[in-house]
Parts: sequence; structure tokens; C-alpha cells
Amino acid sequence: MGLLNKSFGFFLILGLVGGCAGGRFGGGASLPASPVAGTVMGQVVSLADGLPVSGATVKTGIGTVTTSADGKFGVAAPAGARTVVHAEANGFAETFLVARVTSGQATNLGVKLVPTGATATVSVAEGDTVSVPNSPARVTIPANGLVPQTGGTPAETVAVSLTPINPAIDSNLMPGGFDGISASGGAPQPIESFGAMLVDIRDNAGARYTLARGKTSTIRIPLGTHSANPPATVSLWFFDETAGVWKEEGTAALQGMAPHQYYEGTVAHFSYWNADVTTERIFVIGCVKDANGQPVANVLVRTEGIDYTGVATDLTADDGTFKVTMRQNSRAKLGLSEFDQETFKFVLVSNTVKVGPSTTDIHRPNCLVKLPRPLTITTMASSGGNVGTAYHQTLAADGGVPGYVWSLNPASSSLPVGLALTETGAISGTPTVAGTTMIIVNVTDSAGATETLDLTLTIHAPGVHPLAITTAALPAGTVGTAYNATLTSMGGTGAKSWSVSFGALPIGLSLNAVSGVISGTPTRVGAFSSTIRVQDSGTPSQSTEIAFGMTIDPASGGGGNLGILTVVGAPTNVGRIFAADGSLTTTKFEGFTGGGINWNETHGAGIRVKTVTVSLNSAGRVSTVGFLYIDSGGSGAWGCGPSTGACHGVTVNRTAGSATFTNVVLGGANTNLSGHTEPITLNGTLTFTPF
Repeated sequence: MGLLNKSFGFFLILGLVGGCAGGRFGGGASLPASPVAGTVMGQVVSLADGLPVSGATVKTGIGTVTTSADGKFGVAAPAGARTVVHAEANGFAETFLVARVTSGQATNLGVKLVPTGATATVSVAEGDTVSVPNSPARVTIPANGLVPQTGGTPAETVAVSLTPINPAIDSNLMPGGFDGISASGGAPQPIESFGAMLVDIRDNAGARYTLARGKTSTIRIPLGTHSANPPATVSLWFFDETAGVWKEEGTAALQGMAPHQYYEGTVAHFSYWNADVTTERIFVIGCVKDANGQPVANVLVRTEGIDYTGVATDLTADDGTFKVTMRQNSRAKLGLSEFDQETFKFVLVSNTVKVGPSTTDIHRPNCLVKLPRPLTITTMASSGGNVGTAYHQTLAADGGVPGYVWSLNPASSSLPVGLALTETGAISGTPTVAGTTMIIVNVTDSAGATETLDLTLTIHAPGVHPLAITTAALPAGTVGTAYNATLTSMGGTGAKSWSVSFGALPIGLSLNAVSGVISGTPTRVGAFSSTIRVQDSGTPSQSTEIAFGMTIDPASGGGGNLGILTVVGAPTNVGRIFAADGSLTTTKFEGFTGGGINWNETHGAGIRVKTVTVSLNSAGRVSTVGFLYIDSGGSGAWGCGPSTGACHGVTVNRTAGSATFTNVVLGGANTNLSGHTEPITLNGTLTFTPF
């Protein structure tokens, strides 16, 4: 029996989650986008330590990307109320989540991956039993019982991985939610889970395996439930990754002694398996208002079982009403969730109430109250004025309970002579004395919360024109497409110089200090923020700055998204992220003999050039991988191939347009790059025009 150290955990799906999730999509580059497509953006982290997971693959029906070093991603996705997103990384259980995607807009998701529960190497000819130590989780592999899912001759050995899931710890841990299609067919219906488990079997080339025709396997799913009396027999449900829903197939019996009980049953193929029963449901009907008693639209209302394991969600209508399901004659928690774009998590944003038990629909007499966001002052800087010229600026705030009152802080300096601050936040009047004044303003909301802000207010002499940035916003860009936007200003004296004072522009773009032009070719999808500063050459010099946001969208074509490749172990001056800049070339040869696919990244003449090359043999399989480094001090190369050993861990899908690197170690005789002799490791996906 293959017993391995237990690394027990679960994955949490955070997003606009619906009832079920969906299937595995073909690997490769982003395919041509649907006319009704949006973008899914977010971050992948490990459940074990909360750290970002780089090199994770995130797929939708029309796009595939690899997470960057900080775990972030952005991928094109079909618009719809239930868009399936699939994420996976080495050493973790794969995840399936459902997002609500709006055409032309970005949807935020946070994904937590769980380390695989246990993995054992099993002989295909002999079979074996694999289990998770200190857990009832187990699977039996029959002798000569495995075949590749896509057909072909099985390898001699495979890696069998088990990851049990206990939905009683957190209902969000369940892949695909709590809806399923019974064996008799029909529409999806609510199901209650008593535990689930992923059986993931792959060979050294990464090919997935399942049971051969006529073969069966016995699985043990650890019991996980809020129910005090789990049933003696339940149905088994497998996750249909193509249809994106749980489907009933078989039964399982409760065995063992608490706290190590489990459901044991027989299956004819491998995937996620779930021990469930169908449930009778009722509706909880109610409304949501804010702190001022106004209806709140388009917020996520959620029920979570107290004495059963299941969740359901609904979005409020324009009038703030909702109708969300729960299990009949049971108890559940009812509340609101909202996505936090800083933590990539859903957080509770209302009072929580307990509902049930009831055999009929529950009509809530009182509305849920949406909690206000923290009170913040959104005005970041004051505009300058001139002596003898009418001045006006209105301060702004957000969050809290609206009904803001503004005032000068008791510790503040007085406003410049001739100006006054009203309770509505307007600073106005005609200044009479030139100079710079530091003031402190307060804002208090109708609930009594207060925030303060320091402002510098400069009044210039007559005829001196205050310097101001007149560009209101920066246009969005597209990965792999040239970008050009010109910043503009007014006022000030003499020549202007531009700079980024805080944050950074998207990778691939730069700011011309003289012209104020932002140009280049962006290489990474995402939302970026930076503070742009402009300074004049007058005496004394004036300067001002504004924070800008910029969105870089995925390319619509297969060759547009040039991918991200994480470089590990390279010398410092090589850098750790390889992002092609548009100089991608694809060499095609008849039969692929000697054919190569090349990615080149140039950082400037005399600095360095990095090139990744993948060569294919006559069968279209990877024969060599090379990584060339050149700088002003010398050059060298890493590589793997016939002379240094096979290149494991790189998969080229020429029809999809992708090359995926999974812990590809490049070494060999020629590994000296400017004095660096250690091999490097490549992780990530680079893409190209399919051929």
C-alpha cells in the first residue's frame, strides 16, 4: 500500500460564485475572443501559507494564462452568469470556480489552492492501494486497470494523488457548489454533501489517466458534515468537467467509527467524487438596505447551512429584494458578502441572521442592513490659486454613512486670507496674499465617523499660472499591441519634466520625461496604478501629481498574449520574469524536423538579450530547450536536449499555440553566464501563433 506523508488542506474559491463549476479546457494560448467576452482578474495563493502561487495555469473557455511572480492573472472569459474558470499548479489540487462575467468588464476573483493530500507512484501492471495518512481517504488501483484519458499505451508507472475535501469546515471548499443532476436526468437540483475527494492520476509526461473499460475502483471519502445523523447510504456524484455540474452515479455506504467514518463505494472512472443526497429546498425572501434606509442593488446574498452542509446565493434586484434558497426544515446563516479587491476575498458586509427551521418559504420582516465602507477622503491634493482671482475647490469623501460635514481641524493653520471652507466641503473666495499654507481638514459622516487629511494650498502672485495636469484618465491597453498616450498640463513656467513618483507603469511601457508620452508594448494583463508627477523650470519651481489607473486587457487572438515565464536561479542581471515584447517568431518546417519556436526579449542595446528556444523533433515533440543570455560583459547559454538528457516538463501544443514549462531545469556543459554556473529553472507558459 502506498502511504505518504499527509499534507491535508482544501481550496477556497472566492468570486461571484454560483451553484456549479465546470470542465477542463484545452491547454494553450488565448483563443479568439467571443464577441461577448469580459476579463477575469485576480490572484492565486496557497491555502497553506497564504503566499502567492506563481506559474499557476488559469483557463476559461476562450483564454489561458499563467500567474506572474505575485500570483496575479488576467484572462479573457466568456460573458455570462456562470462562467467556468479552472486553475491548477504543481503540488496543488486543481480548482473549478464559477464567475459572473459581464461583456467588456473585469470580474475579480481570488483563488486559494490546497496542497495535494498525498501522492504515490503506482505500477500500472500491478496496481496498488493509496491512502492519506491519519485519514480514511483511500483509493484502490486495480492491476492493469489504468489508461490515458486521451487514449494510447499506458506508461509503466503513474503518480496517484488524493485530496479529500471536508465541506463542513467551509462550504466554499466544495468545487462546483451544491447543485447536481440526478441519475434520472433533468435540471440541476440542490444537493447536500457529506464529503468529497479528488483522485488525480498522471504519468511523467503529465497525461491524465482513468480506469480502463470494465475496471472499477473502491474509494473511501472521509465523512465531513454538519449533520448530527449522517445517512447510512448516500449517492455518489462525480464532477462532470465538460458540463460543469455534479452528476449522480453509484452509491456509497457509511463505515468506520467516529471520528474516522467514511463513505465507501465503487466507481468506474476517476475525477472529483462527492458523497451527497438531494435536498428539498425552500426560499428565504427579503430585502437589503443601506444605513440610510435606501435599497441596495446587485449585492450578493448568501445562505450557509448550520445543521447541513450547503450554500446558496442570489443577487439583489434594483429594489434591493432577493430570493435565496436553503434546505427545508433546517437552519442557516443569512448575510451579505462583498469582494475586497485588496485581499481578493469575499468579506461579510451586513448583519448576519439565523433563519429556519421551516417547511415553507421564509419571508423576512426586516431588511438586512449593508454595512458602510470605511470613511475616506478621496481628494488627494489641492489646486493652486492666484492673488486677486476667484478660487474654488470642492473636497470629496467616500464610504461611511453619507451626509458629510467638513471643517478645519483645531490643529490646522488658518486658510489663506480671503478663503473659507463650508460644511459642504467647498473652499472658495478671493485670496489676497501669496504663499503656501499647510491645512488639516476634517470630514464627519452622519454616523459620527471622522477622517482627516493634510493639504498644501499654494496661492501665487498675480500673473503666475498654477501648474496642473489636465489629462483626466489613461486609455486601456492590450497585451502585445503598441500603446501611446500623451499626458498634458497647463500653467507653470518654462519647460516641463514628467516622472513616475509612486507605483509603476504596466510592464513594457515607459514615460518620456520631456514629451510626457507613455508608449511601448504591454506584456502583462492587469490593473495598474501609478502616480505621475510634472515639474516646471520656473523659479521657484512648481510641481503637481495625479494618481492614474490603467487596465491592460488580454489580446483577442491566439498569438497576441505572449505569456509569462518565471525564471528561477538565474543571475540577478538576467531578471526573474521573462515576458516577450512582440519580437516573437515562429519557424515552421514541413514535418517539424528541425523546427523551432523562439521567444526573444530585448532590454536595450548593450544591456542584454534573452532568448528561449524550443525545438521539435519529427514527431512534433520537444527535443531541445535553450536559454541564451547576452549582455555587455559576455554571453552564455543553458540548454537541455539529446546531449544533456531529455527535456522533461515542457509541453508544446502547436495547434493551441502554447509552450508550458513545469520545473524545466536547464544545465549541461555550457552553463557559465558571466560567471554564473548554477542551472536555472523555468516555470510558466509562453504562447505563439498556432500552426
